[in-house]
Amino acid sequence: MNSNKIHFEGLNGLRFFSASAVVFSHIELIKMAFGYSHSWDHPVFFYLGGIAVIFFFVLSGFLITFLLLEEKRNTQTINVKNFYIILRIWPLYYLIVIIGFFILPHFSSIKINYLELNFQKNYYHMLFLYLLILPNLATALYGHVPHIGHLWTIGVEEQFYILWPLIIKKIKNNILSFLLVFIFIVISIKALVLFLFLFYQPKNYSFLFHLKEFMAGFKIECMAIGAIGAYLYWSKSILLRFIYHPFLHILAWCSIPLLIFYTPHWAQDANHLIYSLSFIIIILNVSTNKNSFLKLENSVLNYFGKISYGIYMYHFMLIPIVLFLLKKINIDINSTEGNFYLYSLSFLSTFMVSIISYIFFEKKFLNYKNKFSVIPSKM
Repeated sequence: MNSNKIHFEGLNGLRFFSASAVVFSHIELIKMAFGYSHSWDHPVFFYLGGIAVIFFFVLSGFLITFLLLEEKRNTQTINVKNFYIILRIWPLYYLIVIIGFFILPHFSSIKINYLELNFQKNYYHMLFLYLLILPNLATALYGHVPHIGHLWTIGVEEQFYILWPLIIKKIKNNILSFLLVFIFIVISIKALVLFLFLFYQPKNYSFLFHLKEFMAGFKIECMAIGAIGAYLYWSKSILLRFIYHPFLHILAWCSIPLLIFYTPHWAQDANHLIYSLSFIIIILNVSTNKNSFLKLENSVLNYFGKISYGIYMYHFMLIPIVLFLLKKINIDINSTEGNFYLYSLSFLSTFMVSIISYIFFEKKFLNYKNKFSVIPSKM
């Protein structure tokens, strides 16, 4: 990193692998949705996408908090107004919303039948909430919007971005203590909601049911764990010596498959916390530990990391289109050959669309955004 332009080495590689994990998982989900034989019920496919989303939450908390702390150190304040000009996220988000609400519903060949009734019934309510960047609230109240339901994660991140600069600006010291208390309060509130839900066993569409659904997705504690990692690195904490130990780094990687296959049923509502701790250890080692055994800094991974936001945003609408085209040319999706074509073309089409989007659409806003940044980041 240099003092003028912040760039954490290796994070683009981690971004790319996480976005690819989401695509990998969702191919099987979409095969199930369209009635093909699938492996969605296999633990790897079932959990992998959600685990990757947790990584993105932790990474967001890490990066945003570090940038805020650096701005506060350099300027003795935080320009909240400029921070809210989140041009990296909004333009592509609204483009996907337009496609999902106004274009794709006219193509009956890729409709997901079990989502259509809810979507048509609650169309304007969902659209209103998506336009307000509250897709996670729309999901909790009405279910998923076909082909763009994964945007609920963007809502969680945006709500974190609204809250976090105000908090970091107000805190004078004891940031670590605040973050630990914050995580404890969030977990306690969620535990209370879950307890009330289990105790009262409400009907499917009660207020408590919707609240539980919203709180389950609102994983702001994962971002706060990322923020702790940012603070530890920013303050050059002595704890970094422990975090940088190769054994702990290896243990963090090993915990991921262990949790996928061996998480007890009673612990499944809390395993995202263990994933988050593992991910912040991995992030700190890959991006800030000069002696890390894992290096992911190269031009190819850097570029794929830059388009990872597009990969995440576009893939869910492109996979059904690939399925439809393969069906039109009489490729048996249930065969080994059919799966090879499905995976290959899904990834290829997603990468190509993401590259085009990055060059001709997203990059223009990124260049403009850096004009507002006190501590600009490399694209």
